[in-house]
Amino acid sequence: MPPAPPAPPPPKPTPTPPQALPLPPVPTPPPPLPSATSQPNPTTNPAPNSRALLNTLQKLRTLEQQKLPPTARYNPAQGGAPQGGGNPQGNDTAALTAGERGAIGAYVRRCWTYDPGALHKTPMQVMLTVTTDADGVAREVQFAPADQAKMAADPVFQAFADRARRAVLDPTCANLPLPKTMLGKINVLTFRFSP
Repeated sequence: MPPAPPAPPPPKPTPTPPQALPLPPVPTPPPPLPSATSQPNPTTNPAPNSRALLNTLQKLRTLEQQKLPPTARYNPAQGGAPQGGGNPQGNDTAALTAGERGAIGAYVRRCWTYDPGALHKTPMQVMLTVTTDADGVAREVQFAPADQAKMAADPVFQAFADRARRAVLDPTCANLPLPKTMLGKINVLTFRFSP
């Protein structure tokens, strides 16, 4: 008998495909943090150049409201404005009583210096416009136009007027005794100086 054919080799086991691993879950982004500069609520004003229907309607409503005349009244400036920097007419002397004007004159008279050479002259007077700062300190002195012309023509009167200016601006007397109601703003005061 013929020899038996050799037995075929056993079939190789086919490798099983690896199991697909499950995919990791898709990460969800964290919620956005609120911005300190953004507006949390939707704005009522749409984009100005938008052609959306709601935007057009909003523009028409706004135009319709603007056809009516304004109903609000003008709100005048509060506090010291616009007169906070002094009287717009240029003179705050009317706010002083006669006693207060006399006290200012007596206060400045302490710094007046007499000219012994001019004692024989008739008594002189000069009109001074004094500007004070917010603390009541005299900062500027000007003469009335008529007195300026007189100063140009009369050297004795010019010396008198210069002494009057120096008396008002003297550091000893420049802090004028103004009432408390006039402090805190620039004041313009007009006085007739006659020592």
